[in-house]
Amino acid sequence: MLAWHAIRLGEASGSTASSADEGRVARLFQPLVPGAVFAVPDGGAPGVRILPQPSGTVLVAHGLRPDPVVRVDLCTQLSGNRLVPLRIGYRFGDVERWQRGAEEKGAPLGLRNVLLLSDSSASAMPELELAGVAGQLAPLSLRWKARPESGSVQWLGDSGAAEPGRAAMLRQGWLAWQGAALRLERRRSGACPQAGELVVQMYRPSERSMASLVAAFSPHGEAASALLRPGRYEVPSRAPASLEDKSLFDALQAHGLVRISANGLAELAPQDLPAWRASSGEARVPGLDGWQGAVLDDEGRKLLKRLYQQADGDYVRQQADIYNSERQLLAWRLKDGSDAVFSAAGAAGPLPQTAAMPASSARLFDSLPHGWQPWSRVARWPSAAGDGATLTLSLPQAASGKETLRMLLIGRVGAAHGAAVSTQPACTGRACGSAGDVQALVLNPHPGVREITLSVAPLDAAGMLRPEDYRYRHLVNAGGRLIWQALPDTLRQPAAASPAAVPVLLHDRNGTLLWSAGAPTRQAQDAGLSAMLGLNEEHANSIAGMLARAGMNAGGSSSAQLTIDLPLQALSQQILDCLAMRRGRWTGTACTGGSAPPEGRHAGFVLLDAENGDILAAAGAGSGRASAASWAELRDFDRANPARSPLRLPALQHDGGAHQSPGSTFKVVSALGLEMAARSDRQLDSLLDGLPLARINAVARGRGFAFDTAAPIYPATAKQVHITNYREQSLDRRAQEGRLGLAQALTYSLNTWFAWSAELSDRSLFGQPTGGVPAVQPLEAGALEEVRPIVAAARLLGFEQPLRLDAGLLPPDFAWSAYDALQGTPAHFDPIHSRHELRQMSIGLRMQSTPLQMALASAAIGEGATVTPRLLLTLNGRQAETGTGTRLPVRLDRIRAGMKGVVDRGTAAGAFGGPALAALRPGLYGKTGTAPVTEQAATVWFTGWLEPGMLPGQRHRLAFAAFASHSDASGGEHAAPVVAAVLAALARQNGEQRGK
Repeated sequence: MLAWHAIRLGEASGSTASSADEGRVARLFQPLVPGAVFAVPDGGAPGVRILPQPSGTVLVAHGLRPDPVVRVDLCTQLSGNRLVPLRIGYRFGDVERWQRGAEEKGAPLGLRNVLLLSDSSASAMPELELAGVAGQLAPLSLRWKARPESGSVQWLGDSGAAEPGRAAMLRQGWLAWQGAALRLERRRSGACPQAGELVVQMYRPSERSMASLVAAFSPHGEAASALLRPGRYEVPSRAPASLEDKSLFDALQAHGLVRISANGLAELAPQDLPAWRASSGEARVPGLDGWQGAVLDDEGRKLLKRLYQQADGDYVRQQADIYNSERQLLAWRLKDGSDAVFSAAGAAGPLPQTAAMPASSARLFDSLPHGWQPWSRVARWPSAAGDGATLTLSLPQAASGKETLRMLLIGRVGAAHGAAVSTQPACTGRACGSAGDVQALVLNPHPGVREITLSVAPLDAAGMLRPEDYRYRHLVNAGGRLIWQALPDTLRQPAAASPAAVPVLLHDRNGTLLWSAGAPTRQAQDAGLSAMLGLNEEHANSIAGMLARAGMNAGGSSSAQLTIDLPLQALSQQILDCLAMRRGRWTGTACTGGSAPPEGRHAGFVLLDAENGDILAAAGAGSGRASAASWAELRDFDRANPARSPLRLPALQHDGGAHQSPGSTFKVVSALGLEMAARSDRQLDSLLDGLPLARINAVARGRGFAFDTAAPIYPATAKQVHITNYREQSLDRRAQEGRLGLAQALTYSLNTWFAWSAELSDRSLFGQPTGGVPAVQPLEAGALEEVRPIVAAARLLGFEQPLRLDAGLLPPDFAWSAYDALQGTPAHFDPIHSRHELRQMSIGLRMQSTPLQMALASAAIGEGATVTPRLLLTLNGRQAETGTGTRLPVRLDRIRAGMKGVVDRGTAAGAFGGPALAALRPGLYGKTGTAPVTEQAATVWFTGWLEPGMLPGQRHRLAFAAFASHSDASGGEHAAPVVAAVLAALARQNGEQRGK
């Protein structure tokens, strides 16, 4: 309603699409560059123009697209109180040259972070160095050296004018050269309070037409930016006129008719104030108390009449109610099945109730509460209500004394009448001031009572609000004074097509209906597909919502067929719930045994056709049930805590947290990277092929590395920071015929072998056991591929890149947004700052991935080429594209042998050793993973593939991956059984069908 009002109000004042841009310019740029005039070009060569103005400077970046942001923790650059120069825009060949120079001088290289361009890059970016002192208020100094192809190099920042080749920056600035630019911004950081973090982002030419980024800098260094469409813009010399609701609010405040009450609420003068004052003079009477200073001249009386009798006044009062409801929160809910009824009253009488909750309330919980009726809360707090209220619970019949009622209360409970009450703290989210901000109540009514009353106090919820909440509220408390702010321009979007405007039909690959009439079918819900398909027509990030956003066919609707196989999806969901979540046993038709999953556990499973990328099943569990009946609560919780949201798809999407590291399943990727490095390193190739143990130890000693096959840790001499093998096993007993190579290291998941081999392959370490520059980072995509072969292998398999699942059927200009169901979250590496972190990366730590990404990695090893995933088969009669994979240009037999060993005799042999899988085992390949998160818990994984023809009618290779978080077991004990149960069930079903 707030957004609707803002849009309508803008339309009423003559707002159009172009005037919205003009309004944005007036609001953002007028305080910085009043009177500025500039133009945003329509077409022409891409680049950056810096336009001096009488009152400041304007920068227009036209025809450029931003690369992903690179963040540098400046504490990693500190040496004492100063920053070691941060080098940006160099190539690794430069780093190697610096290393040779340091060796000749016999001095350490002394580099920290270097943000690299690719050696093959055509970028004309100048070479940039940034230095300074630790204090966040001290300016940073920049020096740059232009390349011959850089053209004219310009700097625009917030700390004075630049000199040729040098400048200073306090918070932000732009370095521009021929057809491209670099944006720099220094931000505060909780991880590094003494120096902050540096955000670096490259802007390079784009083939797509897009809005231009315009930044304005005042003479004092303040800056603001906006995306603007082509046109000529004039920044007003004076502040733009206010909208009428703001004008009314400001006039009310000037007449003393608005105030903040003693309990922190927004209070508006009562409508009858003139009559009360006329009848009582200056006497202290209820309602008049505190308003003696209000100015009730003719203008003041007109303002009160406007406040209570006109539309803009209604809106101002509504805003005051919203402001108050978000600062004093009293809400309650009963367990499902209860038919008791609540009412609320304050000192002045009944209090209005609503089921709508402020979005900030979702931050009180780290997981969505289930099994409860909808919330009720006090909708409006009159100032006379004080700090408390009375809740009355009416029972449908006299209590026998044996009933137990359960209640969840946001607020505090005091005295109770008619029941014995026990309470338990239940606030678990980030916004909790204490665990008691939410209370779980157990009420045992006294025999014979029909009514229970509770004295309760609301939660002071002002501390729950975050800056993003204020962006969508007109009323803001600024230093104890209420101010009225304009809503952001993002709310002034054309109200064209809501998802509900386009009817959508969804079917599975076999033609079974999955979604119609604005809701998923019962079969789809039972198979765990609700969050993927859509809960309702408002669910814009679901598949149905995305297709509605994309538009319609000629018939005025949209119809799609998915790659999902509904029976396989339902089977996978049941097995995931049973084995991954509850550690039960799957009998083939039902789950037996098991226990309640620990708090926070979530799990995911993907099975795909490795030849064409069809996702046949994508099951997820642990984030709670997603139901259209609780849509508003789901939506708010999703925005506040996407990591635990039931609207997210654990099979395809991750939140970037610690519980998504793939652990040793990533060794499949590391192995591919080692094979890539071995093409030009004969010694490494021999190590992968397998050497006698004594020879391996001799190689390590000869090169100065503290690696020993008899040691359970690496470096073998390290006392604290080291890599440890599973259960501290040595490598010696895993040798085959006295030799150890890549196949054995994969079969038995030998961490120390992979950590050492990764160091040998990484050019940033210069082949040395100490030193090097492990903290190099890519400024442009792919810059590390020539330096770090494991990263090159990961990118080849899809890491750090969007996984679009629409098979090219959505329009090229479709507006993708975060967590859209037709895309997987990119697998992501954490920055590497040290050798130890490089070693951790090689064994699947310091990264986040998804079952989809790990299944694609296995599929690629099995196929010998990368695989492009897809969820759409057809859309409005158009057939999906089949992606053409990139051949893997290395030996794969050693990797395949290791993954075969995992199933036959290695870390997953126990899961696949039963008779139910005897027929499939010859065609099974896999890799387990166990990624420790705490001393007690890990995220466990299994990934692999099944060769074609192992199941009747199976013409293509099947790839799969499963994970479960918060596990006290290993990947072979917990995740591999999930895949084994699915495959055994498929084998059994196919056998039964063949028998018929």
